[in-house]
Amino acid sequence: MGRFQTVLAARERRRARRYDVKVKALITMDEAGAELHCTMHDISQTGALIEVPDNEDLQEFTLTVSRRCRVVRRSGDGKKVGVEFLVPWVVNP
Repeated sequence: MGRFQTVLAARERRRARRYDVKVKALITMDEAGAELHCTMHDISQTGALIEVPDNEDLQEFTLTVSRRCRVVRRSGDGKKVGVEFLVPWVVNP
């Protein structure tokens, strides 16, 4: 089996479809409140692939992706708001 076929076979066994992206994210270590910037390379409903600088030894943390948004619709009572991302996800080449 060629490398390309092996990669496809591995992806088919995943529980959730992954989407290639390249966005900046922020890691917050809960115990110390320290923050670390990272790059997210793909994302799914169950996880993501991130790149961290300097071989950080991470175990558990909060991952935050900040996106600028614009309101495109509101519910009648104003409690639900539909938004549009102003800068789309950047797809990896």
